Amino acid sequence: MPLKVTMPNNVHLLSKLPDTLSVTVSDRGYRFFSYLFHKSPTLTLRFSDYSDGINTFKVDQDHLKKEIASVLNKHTTIVNVLPQSINIRYTDLPGKKVPLKTDIIVDPRENYAQYGALIQSQDSVLVFSDAKTLSEINEVFTFHVEETDLTDTLRRRVSIAPINGAVIEPRSIDIMVPIEKLKSQTRTIKISVRNAPHGVRMLLFPSDVVVSYRSPVSRISDNDSGITAVVDYNSVDFNSSSNKVKVLIGEMPAAYQDVKLSQDSVEYILEKSK
Repeated sequence: MPLKVTMPNNVHLLSKLPDTLSVTVSDRGYRFFSYLFHKSPTLTLRFSDYSDGINTFKVDQDHLKKEIASVLNKHTTIVNVLPQSINIRYTDLPGKKVPLKTDIIVDPRENYAQYGALIQSQDSVLVFSDAKTLSEINEVFTFHVEETDLTDTLRRRVSIAPINGAVIEPRSIDIMVPIEKLKSQTRTIKISVRNAPHGVRMLLFPSDVVVSYRSPVSRISDNDSGITAVVDYNSVDFNSSSNKVKVLIGEMPAAYQDVKLSQDSVEYILEKSK
């Protein structure tokens, strides 16, 4: 027998309400033909009739049988009901908004990369429970998700891990992880100088360098690769007879792979203003 409970909008049950009741009945044989041709009636309980007004919704066995009898044929005798009673905690406290953390690992196939941050349909959820439980909940996690060998953007609905004694809304979120194919490129970029003291100018020879890398296909047409090459004044060894300084990769987009410079050092001359 399907079971429903009509509840106020501000009430949340903190444990699962059975969807159905298993009812054993006895009656004259010919009356059972009605059960063959009609659906079992739905038992609808009013929350206000069985709430203690604090935090428990309780229907004992006698009341449950009485409610069931009201929707059955008056000649039918109820022999047994499972579950025999209903006892569920509830809360009418407002929900607590807490951050939602995604437990997700993605691993693109070779020559592919994640290009951009994971996007989720929302970054927080509402948690409903008693005051003590709510005070102890400061974050909520999705179930663990692991996807490998990806060759295209991942779009997926992810369920939120439940918390005992609490209700979380919504129960799931949508996520998107952008995945793109990588393609080899080369660019010539200027070398910048960092940490040179005031009044000191560092001239580099050559002043640019060729960088090779693999980038997402959507960035191939960009004029700016997003990669920088730098020389750090503080790395110069002034006790060395060499007038060379190391060239390092500065910033680069996280999705780029195999980023390499055509040379690891350049010559320099220092000019000091008077």
